[in-house]
Amino acid sequence: MTKPTEFFADLSLLFVAIIWGSTFIIVKQSIESTPVISFLFMRFTLAGVLLVLISAPKLKDIDKRVLADGLLLGIALFLAYAFQTFGLTVTSASITAFITGLHVVFVPILSSLFLKKLPRQEAMVGVVLATIGLALITLQDTFLLSLGEFLVLLCAFFVAIHIILTDKFSRRNDYTLLTLVQVNVVALFSLIFSVLFDPRVIPQQFSQQLIFSLIITSVFATVVAFVIQMGMQKHTTPTKTAIIFIMEPVSAAFFSYWLGGELLTTQQYAGTFLILLAMVFTEAGTYLKMKREASFG
Repeated sequence: MTKPTEFFADLSLLFVAIIWGSTFIIVKQSIESTPVISFLFMRFTLAGVLLVLISAPKLKDIDKRVLADGLLLGIALFLAYAFQTFGLTVTSASITAFITGLHVVFVPILSSLFLKKLPRQEAMVGVVLATIGLALITLQDTFLLSLGEFLVLLCAFFVAIHIILTDKFSRRNDYTLLTLVQVNVVALFSLIFSVLFDPRVIPQQFSQQLIFSLIITSVFATVVAFVIQMGMQKHTTPTKTAIIFIMEPVSAAFFSYWLGGELLTTQQYAGTFLILLAMVFTEAGTYLKMKREASFG
C-alpha cells in the first residue's frame, strides 16, 4: 500500500472538518432536552462499542503504550467536548463553531514549544488570515467574551492540545486501536461526571431528535471522523491540520442556517471568506512543495 500524499491527507481531514461542522446545530438542538454530559456519555459509549466490534481482531495487540497515549488523548478530547457542549447551551451553534476554530492560533505555538516543529511560512500567513477572519466573525460590539464564549475558548485550547498529541502518538501506534482507547476514555469520564452532576445518566425517553443526533454524532462524527484523523494527520503537519479544521466552523455556519435558521452578518461573511482564503493559501504552499520535490526527485 502506497503512503498517502500530504494533499490526500489534507483532503481527508477536510472531509472530517465538514462532518464535525454539520453536527453543531444537531447537538445544540439535542442538549436542549438532554443533560450535556449525559449526551456525551451516550454518544461516546455507542462509538466505543462500535470501535470494539470493528477492531475485534486487533484487541490482543493493545499494549501499555497504546493505553497511555489513548488516555492522554481521551482526556484532552473529553475536556474539549465538555467545554464546547456546555458553551453550546448558551451560545449559538455558528459562533460556538467559529470560536472553536481559534485552535488555529494555539497549534503553531504549541507545536514550536513541544514538538520543536516550526510552521512553514505559508502556514503562518494562513494562521494570520484565519485569525483575522475569526475575529471578524466572533467580535461584534465588544471585545469581552460571554461565559459561553469563554467556555468555548477553553475548548479551542484543548482541541489544539489534541491535535498536537495526535501528531505525536499516531506515528507510533495503530491508529484504530488509538482511536478505540481515546473514545472509550471519553465515554468513561463522561459517565463519571454525569453521575456526579446528574444521577439520571440515561434519559427516561428518547425523542426522534435525540436518536438521530446520537447516530450521526457517534457513527460519523466520532468513529469515522477520528479513525480518519488518527490515520491521516501523521502525513501532514499540526499547523496545516489546524487550518484545515477551520472549515469546521464554515461548515457549521452553513448547516446552522440550513437546519436552524441561524444567520451571519456581513462582517461575519467577510471573516468566512478570509478563512477560506487562508486554506487556499496554505494548500498552495503544499502544492508548490510537492512540485519542487517532484522536479528534484
